[in-house]
Amino acid sequence: MPKKTIYAKEYRELVDGLRRIRKDLGLTQVALAEALGWPQQRLSAVESGSRRLDVMEYFVLADKLGLPPERALALILALLPRRRDQ
Repeated sequence: MPKKTIYAKEYRELVDGLRRIRKDLGLTQVALAEALGWPQQRLSAVESGSRRLDVMEYFVLADKLGLPPERALALILALLPRRRDQ
């Protein structure tokens, strides 16, 4: 059985990158969670890896971090393993 994406190295790197961006912007989890309309515990769970972001949450979070959709998608694409038939 394939492992869940929440445990994939690439997913962890993506979430770690989002956390670094948040910290580089000087935002606390509380401030970002408030901007998102989320409880701080949800953002903490995402950053710790115990809760997975769905695709819509990812793009909303990226937007609140100042990332345009194209840049948010580029972050994902940069982490995906390349297909052999390309």
